[in-house]
Amino acid sequence: MFKEGSTGGCSLKAYQGANMTLLALDLDSAPSEGSFAGFTMGYIAPGQTTSRLIPNLLNFDGTEGLTESDVSPIQTFKWIHFPGSYKQVVAGVGEYVYQATPRYFDSDHKLLPLDPGRTISVPIDVGDFTKGDLSIGFTRAFLKSQAFSTRYGVGQRLKPKDGGWLFETGEKAGTNKYGDFTWDDMYFWLGYTARRQVYEMLDTALADDAVEVEMYAYDLNDPGTAQRCLDLGKEGRIRIILDSADLHTKPKEDGTPTPENDFEVRFNEIKEGEAEVFRCKFGRYSHCKIIILKKGGTAFRVLTGSTNFAVTGLCVNANHTIIFDRPDVAGYYSDVFNTCWKVGQAAPFRTTEYSTATKSFTDDNLPETEVNFSPHDQARANELLDSIRDNVLDPGTESVLFAVMEMGETSSGSIIPALRELHKNDAIYTYGVTDKSGGQISLYKPGRKEGLLVDAKKANRELPPPFQEEASLGLGHAIHHKFVITNFNRPNARVYCGSSNLAGGGEKDNGDNLICIKDEDVATAFAIEALRLTDHYNFRSIGDDGSDDQQTMTLDDTGKWVDKFFDPDDIRSVERKLFA
Repeated sequence: MFKEGSTGGCSLKAYQGANMTLLALDLDSAPSEGSFAGFTMGYIAPGQTTSRLIPNLLNFDGTEGLTESDVSPIQTFKWIHFPGSYKQVVAGVGEYVYQATPRYFDSDHKLLPLDPGRTISVPIDVGDFTKGDLSIGFTRAFLKSQAFSTRYGVGQRLKPKDGGWLFETGEKAGTNKYGDFTWDDMYFWLGYTARRQVYEMLDTALADDAVEVEMYAYDLNDPGTAQRCLDLGKEGRIRIILDSADLHTKPKEDGTPTPENDFEVRFNEIKEGEAEVFRCKFGRYSHCKIIILKKGGTAFRVLTGSTNFAVTGLCVNANHTIIFDRPDVAGYYSDVFNTCWKVGQAAPFRTTEYSTATKSFTDDNLPETEVNFSPHDQARANELLDSIRDNVLDPGTESVLFAVMEMGETSSGSIIPALRELHKNDAIYTYGVTDKSGGQISLYKPGRKEGLLVDAKKANRELPPPFQEEASLGLGHAIHHKFVITNFNRPNARVYCGSSNLAGGGEKDNGDNLICIKDEDVATAFAIEALRLTDHYNFRSIGDDGSDDQQTMTLDDTGKWVDKFFDPDDIRSVERKLFA
């Protein structure tokens, strides 16, 4: 979904995402040398009549602090905007009117006054992403960012130092410039829409005594999720398949039980009726993250995706959730759950129809969706991964964007090696981020059409002023997503997503679900997520060797910054044309 407008040789296209908007700009022709300063950008929020400017952390003199883009124009042709502060009562949801004005220098390289006659305005809805009976959510995953460090501090803990894993999240966690904040406040900001969707699923069940829950959990140590599950267990209305691999069952060296083992003990002490926890790991892991709601024995809604029900999964990792608000899809997930219930072994599951066949859902009120459940036998695992690789490498594929947690050289199957090599093919626009690249890193460098492959875990660059110190990711994953998008803004767009790590070992031995959604709007929402993460960690990866978009931490007052956007041999020019 996008809206666009143009005036005076400048255009603006606004793409709708999941509580975020991609703003793509273009000029009809390259500006004269040294003349172009950038864009002043702003928006009119829902219910407002006056425009708010989008601020810029960079400026012309290197002073610290945000300045508005009327005096510090934004020197890029794409920008991703988040509404409100997400402190957040889903502030500002509704129609936004985005505005962009091209800005110019005079002959002395001084910024000329803004010309309102050049301003472009484009209205577009901003809020949760839904299309028919499908909804998408994302975690913010901005622990390592200026925004988190400014709001919560570089040394802010993510859990109380003492007090165990199941603590009261409504208690004070710290103090910032807005006053005291609780763990919930911080988690709400970090977890963004994905955390809210997880909680809303369980709260729907808690609010209706007739609703029962079936749930797959890999990790289960988020206090808010776990307490809701315990409350449902006390009422006899939840059954959970919980992973039993060593990392979730083996006590620590001091004898402390894992949160999952402790949860199981607590659950069994208070459970009533049909409530039960079943531990299994298939061939290696029970790796799904799924919540199914049922009423009167009929499933009516299901949440799935990559998001683990853990503090790291909801608040540190970059993750996605998908909700199908449909009895047919939810019913299929419930059928798989009950096939696995009290079995949970790879060998018998590989022979079921759920493992051997793809389930397709086609309906006027649902984007075309295909669902596959693993574990599979080796041939079936290869078949599914090869189909993704073939779509990625198809000569008709114009763009591939992705965020995939594990892309190391030990990853088996055909798709991960293909993605690792894809950036070398400059005939295709490719933009991707991972937590383990297998040594294949490709950062942005001017004058090259080669795609980007960024390793987020290696993004340890200390940014000079005006940037401030950022929080460390520690042991947590930056990128936990597992999604690949082809042709995001074309009618033949596809998104491959879910809990599968997209590797042969997982498809053969893990309990997982791999989803393919064939829809341009859904692909665009995922593409915006891939762009924001890749750009974020590319900026934090580059050195001082001339490989950066911005070699100094000030705006360019010579106008040379724009040259790469009109150089046919530069990926910035490719993406300007592709997006705008």
